Amino acid sequence: MNQRVKKEVTEDQEGLDQYLWQRWMSGLWTVDPAERPLEPKTKVKPHLWKWAEVHDGLLQARDRIKIARGSGERRVIRLVNPGLQETRRTTQTMLFTVQILNPGEVAPPHRHSIAAIRFILEGKGAYTTVEGEKIMMEEGDLILTPQGSWHEHANEGSEPMIWIDGLDIPLIESLQQVYLEPYGEERMAVDKSRYSSTNFGIERAVVPNGNDVSHPFHYRWRDIYPSLQRRAEFDPHPFEGVALEYTNPLTGGSTLPTLGCWIQMLRPRERTRIHRHTSTTIYHAFRGSGTTVINGEAIHWKKGDTFVVPLWSWHEHANSSGKNEAVLFSMHDKPVLDAFGLYREEQQGPSHMGL
Repeated sequence: MNQRVKKEVTEDQEGLDQYLWQRWMSGLWTVDPAERPLEPKTKVKPHLWKWAEVHDGLLQARDRIKIARGSGERRVIRLVNPGLQETRRTTQTMLFTVQILNPGEVAPPHRHSIAAIRFILEGKGAYTTVEGEKIMMEEGDLILTPQGSWHEHANEGSEPMIWIDGLDIPLIESLQQVYLEPYGEERMAVDKSRYSSTNFGIERAVVPNGNDVSHPFHYRWRDIYPSLQRRAEFDPHPFEGVALEYTNPLTGGSTLPTLGCWIQMLRPRERTRIHRHTSTTIYHAFRGSGTTVINGEAIHWKKGDTFVVPLWSWHEHANSSGKNEAVLFSMHDKPVLDAFGLYREEQQGPSHMGL
């Protein structure tokens, strides 16, 4: 008797579900309980991309992939997270790529709704032009391309130029706000009168004199590194070591509305405490080597390697060298979570990582 009643109820619900679905409606009772987790979950997996492999791919692309306006405008390799194979993205909100530009080449000018950062890794003589500002690229520099900014890249040097591109493509795609518009001319004109580009450090940047662009463009490594060394004289950040955030001098806020950037130093034998947060972070080892433990799994990195710490993952960093510092550049999506009131973090006690 009980089984017959249960079957009738099930059939009635299925009939209702079918009735609603045929009219583009759905009952909330059909939601799988697994879709209501007790804490944040993500498809993004902890992963390490080795520089030797990335660099080899770039060198092969250098000789095989041509840059031309309208198609193949950038010679770029994406870092694809194993948990996001279907979208070929690095995380659910960020895309992390590496670009190479040969001597004499120009990556054609365009603009898009996607915000981007450039962190320079290798080479001399190349530059990017952003809204008329010609910005020379030097190793360790951070250059911004705010949303909707006209920009192009060119290499006037004698060697290839390699840099990181960090973009908020997955986030903008989820909002269905993606557009890309080619520039009306083959090259962008440089307007030297609109911007000031004297010495700026991590708390100051190239600030437009006009009102049409609201973000700084350039943070120079030659100014940032001394700031990092001075910061090393004080107590370190408990979870990041000797850390500085690239801030927007106009707002005092994050680097860009959708992307935040940090630079951090781990002094010889320095080890951070364990914590987790709802933001996702992509790290690039700019100098030195070390270990990051993510949910109990040790990832050993060295100069040039890139790794991701997914949201709500327990993690800690350590510099295993007794002599040399380690420097990590990182990009995260915390500004978006802050805007929606979704950012939170938890911490554990002192590290027990055996190094």
